[in-house]
Amino acid sequence: MDGSWERIYTKQGRVQLDVLDTVIQAADIFRKNGLKNILDLGCGTGRHALLLADRGFIVHACDISETGVKMTQELIEKSGLSNVSYSIQDMYNLSLDSDTLDGILCVWVQGHGVREEIAKGIQEAYRVLREGGIFFTDFVTKDDITYGIGDEIAPDTYAGGRPGEDGIPHYYTSVEELKELFEIFTEVTIEDKIYRFNDKCGTTHEIIAVVVIAKK
Repeated sequence: MDGSWERIYTKQGRVQLDVLDTVIQAADIFRKNGLKNILDLGCGTGRHALLLADRGFIVHACDISETGVKMTQELIEKSGLSNVSYSIQDMYNLSLDSDTLDGILCVWVQGHGVREEIAKGIQEAYRVLREGGIFFTDFVTKDDITYGIGDEIAPDTYAGGRPGEDGIPHYYTSVEELKELFEIFTEVTIEDKIYRFNDKCGTTHEIIAVVVIAKK
């Protein structure tokens, strides 16, 4: 999958520009719970790592795309902030120590894989969080208009259904399934979420999703 994201960021540059409101929500939750060391898992080109750093968190920004990580570092350094570190990571096999992170932010990322990979990614997030740490993430549900569009590469997993993300898998899930996948966590809250945004051409898109807030 890194080749696909690498190709997207190399060809299209900063494809995601605006900060998502769910990330502002996550930052508020991290702050209210006294969390400081935050992993931006799947940082893309840095928009959310920048927000977290600007709000005073100690941030580790990582992505599977080397170009994405470089663009994130350039964005952060241009802002003058120094409370961010960087690495290239596979979210299904993190080279990070266990029980070390206060929080994980992972939005518009977790569903880019098949179910078995996503289950492994959730296990990895649990492993690297300390006790009491919070995992903030989201998933597209089967109610989304793009469900069933594209090539079905695995059950409930389609590639080619979203413009600009050719070859990227999108897994569609349900609340019931997520409760099962997150059962290792002590506390899990699942909230309905509708994302609405405009692309670079001004076209409006809508994503039917859920936000998961899981405490270890």
